[in-house]
Amino acid sequence: MKKINHTILNQIVHHNQSLSIKSKLKGMSYERCAELPFIIERLKPLFNQKLEYLDIGSGGESPLPSYFLKNTNWNITIVDKYKWVRNQIKFAKKSLPDYTKDRFKIIEKDFISTELDSCKYDIITNISVIEHFEGDTDKTAMEASGKLLKKDGIYFLTTPMNESYYKEIYVNNDVYGDKAVNKKVFYQRHYDAENVKNRIILPSRLKEVQRIYFGDYDVQFFEKKWNWPKYLKPFKIFFAWRIHNKAYKYLSYSEYPISKENMKNNTASGVILEMTK
Repeated sequence: MKKINHTILNQIVHHNQSLSIKSKLKGMSYERCAELPFIIERLKPLFNQKLEYLDIGSGGESPLPSYFLKNTNWNITIVDKYKWVRNQIKFAKKSLPDYTKDRFKIIEKDFISTELDSCKYDIITNISVIEHFEGDTDKTAMEASGKLLKKDGIYFLTTPMNESYYKEIYVNNDVYGDKAVNKKVFYQRHYDAENVKNRIILPSRLKEVQRIYFGDYDVQFFEKKWNWPKYLKPFKIFFAWRIHNKAYKYLSYSEYPISKENMKNNTASGVILEMTK
């Protein structure tokens, strides 16, 4: 077991809180408290280099692109098909008021239909996004994104993981832009090791450098203690801004994935993959 880097966790949490009132009240997502510090710690030695960075599907809430804008010399590109990605421009202005548009840009488009230059990016992050690609489009997205990475570049991907219990999850409510009208809507999948290999790594044609699993290995805080009844959920906002303290206490990294038949659809059990070309 390895604990989260507390110093880096505090840095990214404080950055997130500085971005908007909503970010401060809502707090950073529980699982991001494991994913983001691990990625930042790995990439920190590269902060002073002039690099091309691509984030796939960060949406309108991720603090990572603006954190990199503030702390690195990288050129940053963000691709997301929903209009909430425009929030990233607001975050950029808060983080670095004198930034140039050439150094920080968003592309509001479905990643699979976005034409980007092959072998352009030194670093790519795909954080808790690939599980939302329905059907075999996760394979398509991995093949497309793998082509964008430079030789010897770094590709970080995170996704939910439940060993031996691969599952595709459909729900009866709206999911992002997809409406649940007389049908269930695809929400996400839980991968296992076999499908990580066949649906993520092999289609990307990238080489795995390392993988680390994360989750609540002892006390199941996120799925049990944080899973409040619906009538109490409005009150969670008063506690959410300090959720990182619980994440540091209960979340940890391991060489072994969590495996359980009754895993909740929304889980903090996942995998972090580092790949290269």
